[in-house]
Amino acid sequence: MARRRSSESANITGNTARKLRSPELMAAVAGLALVLLAVGGSAYLLARSGGSRPDDLLVGADDTASVHQSKRESVFGLLDQTVDETLPHGSHVVFWSFDVNAHQFANLVPSHINDLWPTEDAIMSLHPTTFGTHPGTALNNMIPRLAVDREKKRPAIVMLLTDGEDQAPDETKGALVQIAANPDVKAVWFCGVTSRNGFRSLLDRRWRPLLGSRLIISSRNDGAEALNRLTALLHAKIPGEN
Repeated sequence: MARRRSSESANITGNTARKLRSPELMAAVAGLALVLLAVGGSAYLLARSGGSRPDDLLVGADDTASVHQSKRESVFGLLDQTVDETLPHGSHVVFWSFDVNAHQFANLVPSHINDLWPTEDAIMSLHPTTFGTHPGTALNNMIPRLAVDREKKRPAIVMLLTDGEDQAPDETKGALVQIAANPDVKAVWFCGVTSRNGFRSLLDRRWRPLLGSRLIISSRNDGAEALNRLTALLHAKIPGEN
């Protein structure tokens, strides 16, 4: 039950409010509010930009039936947090969905995480009838974009929202070999991987030799730790950068 204010408290508040309504005081308060808003806005933009170039976040979302709705909502929530807390202002977020094939959904430059929600909702509503999970199709679709990032020396992050299932690991390996050769790719994050069936340990054995410390794998309970690791990798200096 919501706490009620007593009549005495209400009267005190009302009397105080009337005293604060003098024109001079109201003008002073308004002026101070504008100053604080300007300072706060500048500080926020500076914190978001970090004095660095925008990043590309390339997102592949597993839309197969093995990824249940609650898992989809969880990993997209972590994606929102990643965009909100780590990406510099002006960064691109590019979406693909994948099952047997991959489909590009959107290329966004969000000013707020709300800008991501229509695309996320559209992907979460997908229920393909084809059988099979081929993350390599999404990764192969990302490679041309990563080549452009390489030319511009723009930092990039690859994020796969998936339970870790992979019916075509050779295709995935071929894509990851090319991705690993790009030094501007700061991280490859498999987010939402199921651990109880061995997917997590299998991904680590397969891809750690290729990606080393740039590989991040997280399950339901360690997303915050994975986000901290991503933040550390984003602040690491790119080889050859002054």
